[in-house]
Amino acid sequence: MPPTRSPEIESVTRRVLTAFETGDMAAMANLVSTDPSLRVLGFARDEWWTGPDEFLKIRETQIDEIPALHIQVEKVDAFEDGAFGWAAISTTVVTSETKTPMRHTAVLRLEAGVWKVILWQNSVPVSNSQIFGVELTTTLDDLVSSVLEEHGPLSSVGLEGTMTLVFTDIVDSTGLAETLGDTAWAELINRHESTIRQVTASQGGTVVKLLGDGSMLAFESARAAVRAAVDIQRASESAAFGVRIGVHTGEVIRTADDLLGLTVNKAARVAAAADSGNIMISSTTKDLVGSLEGIRTGEPKIVALKGLSDTHQIVPIEWE
Repeated sequence: MPPTRSPEIESVTRRVLTAFETGDMAAMANLVSTDPSLRVLGFARDEWWTGPDEFLKIRETQIDEIPALHIQVEKVDAFEDGAFGWAAISTTVVTSETKTPMRHTAVLRLEAGVWKVILWQNSVPVSNSQIFGVELTTTLDDLVSSVLEEHGPLSSVGLEGTMTLVFTDIVDSTGLAETLGDTAWAELINRHESTIRQVTASQGGTVVKLLGDGSMLAFESARAAVRAAVDIQRASESAAFGVRIGVHTGEVIRTADDLLGLTVNKAARVAAAADSGNIMISSTTKDLVGSLEGIRTGEPKIVALKGLSDTHQIVPIEWE
């Protein structure tokens, strides 16, 4: 069975944050595992606490040192799979002097039928430029803007006319990068980009853009584009991330200093309408593809696409 959303784990993580806010040590002790493998990571470099005894002692000492605060919970994504569960939490911590966005990652396991925290990590989001020295693309909107703003992005590969464009996007890449750390994240991205290059070349396509967690690919054949999308998803099955993919076919018009036409924009918006692990294609692409061996289309959906007028029909590819 695949992981499922877990209201129970969401409730537990919210109670952890409440115990932190109020300084309720009895509640905190009841929410964390008694196992020595418990790890709690704070913001400072030295805040790496091992086991419940060390964590609870330090936390109790910190209560008198931390000013009065309020934790506003912005978002919780919680899941469970058998005896283990996890959650990603976005908050804003408010004191009389500061208002700081924060993120929290929790891993829980069932102990005597009760969810207990076995790993908790706090982090403060910072810009990619502070870490890497450059800004990275973090959303599909950014990817579209980057493609549209650069001069003739297709000029180097000699593509124009009717093309099928494929947009890929790693879901929640920012949170994943924070969880994995810089080195592991860089290695993961390198492997992912290598896969995209290999798959695209094998289907006769061209890699137009590789921007960290996203890519833009171009194919003369709509069928080849869909096969490439499926191959990328299959290659990503064993990776530690989810990919969403959008495919659309239309005219690509290149001028001396710009890229014109709605095809680029719509392909990215179709990708944005997909969930993690899914491939969505436009109705135009579906009509061109027809039937492909081993690949089925699901029920069409009528959706609004950001920045585009009217509604649009998109179709999921049942690739698994």
